[in-house]
Amino acid sequence: MLLRNVVVWIIVPLLLGTSIYFSSRLHFPQLRCIGSAFKMMARTRSNTGQMGSFTAVATIIGGNLGAGTIAGSAMAVAMGGAGAIFWMVAVAVFGSVVKLASATLGVFYQEKVYGQYIGSAMIYIKKGLNSPLLSFCYCLFLVGASLTVGNLVQVHAFTASFTNAGVPARIFGVLLLMLPAGAILFGGLKRFSIFMSASVPIIGIAYILFCAIGIILLRANLWPVICDVFRGAFSWNAASSGTTGFLFAQVLQTGISRGLFATDIGLGLVAIAHGRIDREDFSINEHARRQGIIALIVPILVAALCAMSGILVLCAAPNLAANATQICIDTFSRAFSVPRAGYFIIPLVVYCFALTTLVAWAWFAEHAFENPKWHTLFRIFFLAAMPIGALVQGTLPWQIADVCINGLLLINLIAILRLRNRILTIHNGV
Repeated sequence: MLLRNVVVWIIVPLLLGTSIYFSSRLHFPQLRCIGSAFKMMARTRSNTGQMGSFTAVATIIGGNLGAGTIAGSAMAVAMGGAGAIFWMVAVAVFGSVVKLASATLGVFYQEKVYGQYIGSAMIYIKKGLNSPLLSFCYCLFLVGASLTVGNLVQVHAFTASFTNAGVPARIFGVLLLMLPAGAILFGGLKRFSIFMSASVPIIGIAYILFCAIGIILLRANLWPVICDVFRGAFSWNAASSGTTGFLFAQVLQTGISRGLFATDIGLGLVAIAHGRIDREDFSINEHARRQGIIALIVPILVAALCAMSGILVLCAAPNLAANATQICIDTFSRAFSVPRAGYFIIPLVVYCFALTTLVAWAWFAEHAFENPKWHTLFRIFFLAAMPIGALVQGTLPWQIADVCINGLLLINLIAILRLRNRILTIHNGV
């Protein structure tokens, strides 16, 4: 209850306030510069074995597209109704400027370690704020989040999909995730980059096609659903009083929460990915500015994917009283008019999303350790923890995940706001 109050009354308003501040001071770059962002991403190449901008974007998307993306969209509809979809997308697009700020600082405060550029929220907190203690706290929360939301939660969601499909093979499910994840993580930066660059676009496009085909098959319901989305989002009369006023507040709160947290806005992970990109021939300010603009792409794409999931749920009209995974299974079964279609589609999709999320979060978290020798030990520990996700039954991992995620948010937002003049100077005239 205490954490929920902190999130509702402190962290979410701070995140929205930060989005409003930078959007107004930078003249809404998420609306003006999105076309430039795609062009810059396409032109950036890596010639020194480091990551390119496309790989950085794919890595962030891979970290966002966890098992909770599908289930989260379903729960947004179940809890907030159709109107929550609109606010989820609107807030994600509006808040994308916070990712611009994190990526900008991550690049500006880059360090060269063992011949490679390294950038992260930990570094700009330590160097920019001159606060090693706050940087250490961020590292602790990052490792905690990677082991819970980036590991146990993903494994649990995937292995649970086996149970829903009537296949009591949780350990088999763990091995399906553990073996490829280990091969990727121990294959070095090159193998990691190849995997993220190749898999994330394929997985994303495949899921979008699944959703698009489902929506086309249910096209008779599409226009009424779109009307319901806007009606639910802008039913100002519902805010008048009594129960209807409460329902309107629920729509708004659910949409805002899903928009902010489905896209990891404010966590600072984007600084790690873009902090590994070649500077090429640009000055440090220009390089930081360009990578900041490119960082706008991720939340917009993820929000669009979540919106398609939500619209498909609304078109299929499953039983919203069921759990999130069952809602998704019923949605695809109804969309394709095949009784057990969802039992095959959802485990496959959840597996792909869970694998990219596992690999991305492990890679993010190893940056919490300055000595590369610790990276190997962390990877072993990360993989060894995966079976726990298949066996866990209580809510402790989710509670720890909530604490860690909100800890990352709070520390990173403090850093961004205190370093706001540096961000504004770099993006002056954007």
